[in-house]
Amino acid sequence: MNDAQNNSEILRRHKAVQLSDERAFFQQHKLEWMAEHRGEFILLGKQVFGGFYKTHGEAMKAGIRMFGLVSPFLVEQIFEEEM
Repeated sequence: MNDAQNNSEILRRHKAVQLSDERAFFQQHKLEWMAEHRGEFILLGKQVFGGFYKTHGEAMKAGIRMFGLVSPFLVEQIFEEEM
């Protein structure tokens, strides 16, 4: 692995760790949100609830406005997972 690939992998892992609280929060509350927000996208970042959005694009735009391009944020769709 070259230096650029190594640095990219380190950054990816760092961002994943930074979002671990947001992922846990999403999993913890997903079933609550299912009744009113099924299929919508939720925005979470810096341990802040950023709202529900109808499309992934709307959630991403809001995330960039709220958290900027440097701070990681999480956009997840609320749906039931198939078993």
